[in-house]
Amino acid sequence: MDLKRKGLVLFLSIILSISTAFACAPHSPNDVFIARVQSIQKQSSNTQNQFTFQHTRFVFRHFLSMLFAPKPTLWHSDFLAKTIKINDLVIGLAYPVDHAAPNNYRISSMALLRCEKNIISIDHPIAPFTAWNRKTKSCSNNPSTIKLLDGFLEYDQRYYLEKLHQKYPSCEALFSAFPKI
Repeated sequence: MDLKRKGLVLFLSIILSISTAFACAPHSPNDVFIARVQSIQKQSSNTQNQFTFQHTRFVFRHFLSMLFAPKPTLWHSDFLAKTIKINDLVIGLAYPVDHAAPNNYRISSMALLRCEKNIISIDHPIAPFTAWNRKTKSCSNNPSTIKLLDGFLEYDQRYYLEKLHQKYPSCEALFSAFPKI
């Protein structure tokens, strides 16, 4: 193979692998929110829910993003929320559904956020979501292998848990930022 063909093959391999990774990781750290569940209402189908949250924060957004981003008023999901109850502290991935309705957010997945002995932990996601799996170097939607904050391109869940611990160094700090209803 001549040098031009090798270069073309290498270029196409890189481009195709990048697009695959981005197709598998539509979320960014900007989509991560923490909130207290105020209510859960089932919608037209058994798997659709409308959530109401208290003390909602997108915890990894930059300060300017928080100032200019529209505040979510409607939260919808397409997964069963059997294990989530009112007053639970949750962490989730959500994004605006439509730029014409920027306050309408779709929740891709969420998990219970726990804190014991000043250690923050995240349960397994309650709904599978497609993300890039670094270990297998492929797309995956298996919640037993991909944790909620593992599907980002830059860092894994361990990194983001450290960031959360910097913001909320104790359980008391976390629970006072997101008090029970």
